[in-house]
Amino acid sequence: MATTCSAARSKLEEAASQIQNSQDESKKYETVSLAEAIGRVAARDYLSPISTPEFDTSAMDGYAISSSLTNLATPETPVFFCIRGTIAAGDKPKSISPKDDMALNSCVEIMTGAQFPEGEEVLDACVKVEDTVRIAGEVPCIAVSKPVPRYANRRFAGEDIQKGKVVLRKGSLMRASHIMPLASVGIDAIEVLKRPKVCIWSTGNELTSKTSHVRDVNGVYLTAASKEAGAEATFMGSIHDEVESLVCSIRERLELLSTDIMITSGGVSVGKFDHVRQALEILGAKIVFHGVSIRPGHPVLFALLPSPFGEVAFFGLPGNPGAAAACFKFLTVPYIKLLLGQQPENPMLARLENLELGSSARKSNMDAPNRGLNCDRFRPGVLDLTGREPTVHDAPGVLGPAKMKPFVEANCWIHIEANERLEAGQMVSCYPMNDTSIL
Repeated sequence: MATTCSAARSKLEEAASQIQNSQDESKKYETVSLAEAIGRVAARDYLSPISTPEFDTSAMDGYAISSSLTNLATPETPVFFCIRGTIAAGDKPKSISPKDDMALNSCVEIMTGAQFPEGEEVLDACVKVEDTVRIAGEVPCIAVSKPVPRYANRRFAGEDIQKGKVVLRKGSLMRASHIMPLASVGIDAIEVLKRPKVCIWSTGNELTSKTSHVRDVNGVYLTAASKEAGAEATFMGSIHDEVESLVCSIRERLELLSTDIMITSGGVSVGKFDHVRQALEILGAKIVFHGVSIRPGHPVLFALLPSPFGEVAFFGLPGNPGAAAACFKFLTVPYIKLLLGQQPENPMLARLENLELGSSARKSNMDAPNRGLNCDRFRPGVLDLTGREPTVHDAPGVLGPAKMKPFVEANCWIHIEANERLEAGQMVSCYPMNDTSIL
């Protein structure tokens, strides 16, 4: 009896937890520069080692003045300040005290980000350049014609990020926006979870024959999709539909390099040339499930393989490209996310508009939307977010596990749960065709 989709996912969670618990903690992480961290998952919390700004700074280009001297300033009776120097960003601050001659109706030209003169009760505020009139002379001055609030345009030390506060949380998927706060507090490298290492084979004599005109769709697709999901993927080539070839290819990789996930496409059904399960059993694999109540992709297989480096997860996907894509999206990608410490993808709800776009040729038994009610069904769809509410319809073209035309325009997968009858107008779960959570 086939495993249900939800039960299969639970078994994947158990397998991922089992493998991760058996691994040395130090082997799960690596340190990368901020520039290389995009799309990676933070391995731990990062706390700010400093407060920012580290000192009081100016928020504007202008003049540091004593705001109290401007209380009575008007356009008719402006207050004049003599310019006694300039402070640029990065300069050491001037030290001013009330006893200094400089403090009396004097100011300091100050640039954005520059450190305020020390002694906050003397020059406490910054008046913007555009709120002053500069007067040339032996000692240049400015005229201020309206009151300047106390501490105007002054950024206080620590008002942005406080020392010891979290600037990056464990499990965060790194985006460019995370870089700014980290760089601002002097963190230039972070620990991230290592990318799962995935190796992929296509199986089938039709793919290895020099006289065959069958193109290998799955090999290149699964390699690209694995990278898109956040893994480090390698395509190992195509294997003949022979038990010995499968055993040799898989064993060679198992013994040569540490691998987290192995994927094959084809050879998992019950036909004359379907030898993947037999090869796995020869290699001592534990078959976790073989056959899941989903359409397309019913024959999908998941196993755990022993290796000198620890257990390896093995996904045997169907050979039909549409079925392989559905199984990868809803079984393999969730497993990769588990290894990366990411949360499962949540669907978007959209109103189903139409199941019968295009010609009547779509209405085939294979294409029937409610065929296989006892299975979870996945259909390529077109999601529209431009209206008052999200809507979705079947992608144009005849649907079927070997059909490629629907994927030309499809931008999502429509998921219909087992025993749910699909009808136009109902709300359905939609998953983006591409994984938008990573780069």
